[in-house]
Amino acid sequence: MEIYFVRHGQTDGNVAHRHQHEDSEINELGRVQAKEVAKKIADLEPTHIVSSTNFRAIETTKIIITECNLDLIPETNPAFEEFHRPSWLTGNRFLSYLSIKYVLGWFYSSSNGEGETYDDFLKRILEARAYLEALPEDSKVVVVTHSVFINIFLEHICRDKRINLWRAIVRFWHVFTISNGSITHLRYAKKDKQCSWEVVG
Repeated sequence: MEIYFVRHGQTDGNVAHRHQHEDSEINELGRVQAKEVAKKIADLEPTHIVSSTNFRAIETTKIIITECNLDLIPETNPAFEEFHRPSWLTGNRFLSYLSIKYVLGWFYSSSNGEGETYDDFLKRILEARAYLEALPEDSKVVVVTHSVFINIFLEHICRDKRINLWRAIVRFWHVFTISNGSITHLRYAKKDKQCSWEVVG
């Protein structure tokens, strides 16, 4: 099975490096990026298209479907959403003191009653992985999602347990290296006693 994670088109929140709410829209450049990635997606001849339920991912998916003229009905799946931030974090810069303090609390799964903890997020990651693994083995799946989701998913393609703090810091740093509209290619082939997942590119 071939899996292609597509990061949604750019939003104004991405440009400002600020936390954004789930209804954030892609901007003009984001729409251009969605059209550009659609050209690559068309050549892949996908059998499934799945989107996060966040609006920016749905917008990107709609553009891909339209531009590719695909006869596929996209599915939205909450397992592929960005990690759930508390509302009071919206608008804060990623590297602000408040953000860093929140992410540390998120990692250690201390809950303030709002947003989700790392343990919560890990459950969704594993749910998303199981969803993909259950698809037909000859599937070509496009998943329109988010940079944090992609990065943490990559840490858990062969791991069910928590990563350590250092790996989490590295992954959060890599959040800035996955461009809007980019494709991360993975491959899944069921194996009995070793990891069935491979990062292709």
